[in-house]
Amino acid sequence: MRTEFLGKHCPVCRGTFKENDNVVVCPVCGTPHHRACYEKENKCGVEEYHAQGFEWNGYLPDEERPVENQEKAEETAEVKIEPNDLEFTDFFTAMNDTKKGEDGVSMKELTAYTSTSLYHYTTAFQLMRAFKRKAYFNICSGFFAPMFQFYRKMDLLGLLLIALTLLPSLLAAVNESFFAENTAIVYIFRLLNIAEQLLLCFFGDYLYYRHAVKQILKIRESYSGDTASDEYYLTLNAAGKPSFLRAIVGTLILAFFASLIIIIPTLNPGI
Repeated sequence: MRTEFLGKHCPVCRGTFKENDNVVVCPVCGTPHHRACYEKENKCGVEEYHAQGFEWNGYLPDEERPVENQEKAEETAEVKIEPNDLEFTDFFTAMNDTKKGEDGVSMKELTAYTSTSLYHYTTAFQLMRAFKRKAYFNICSGFFAPMFQFYRKMDLLGLLLIALTLLPSLLAAVNESFFAENTAIVYIFRLLNIAEQLLLCFFGDYLYYRHAVKQILKIRESYSGDTASDEYYLTLNAAGKPSFLRAIVGTLILAFFASLIIIIPTLNPGI
């Protein structure tokens, strides 16, 4: 007798098979029987299930499958806990994933546009798409702002950050006596500056992600929606490639206005 029959049940007498039992198998569904039981019935004990396509896989049609049921329950529970878990793939798979997400772009397009720091941004973007996360730590985005934003071609955000950075100095230059008499205001501005840097550390990648999606959709329009050609991905790569020149220009802009603010009081001593 085959070892896989040991401990299984005969569909006629419901007894379990033992090592020395004489067993025959139904030629249609493969269900094992005691030879005596099969000859007594002169048919398969589960013949009524043949029309339904039943094939014996260790259990009779009406038998419980506790292990299988438990596994299914665990799989179902896992899917309920993280319904989007299957959308998070390994780094190399994600780089070539052409399936579009809810934002309308694919991971392949995003990695092509990102151009550099692929592992960091591929991981960050997958988490944002699969788990709806907006926070992913990037120290450069916060403590090297606004140069980092210019480097990543987010020029409008870079200019906004320059304005926010220089605002306290501009107010102090315009009304120096007010700030001298209200030192608490100075500390508030410093705390706000630190808060701005921390927020950019945690949410800067999400801002870059939204920027990348917007730019990719614009470029796709110029290709009439054709996202299969190598030329399209080369264009994405060139458009998103970081720019040291932009970072240098951003630094010069910041330095220029900072110097201008310093000399404002000397230009008009009455201020």
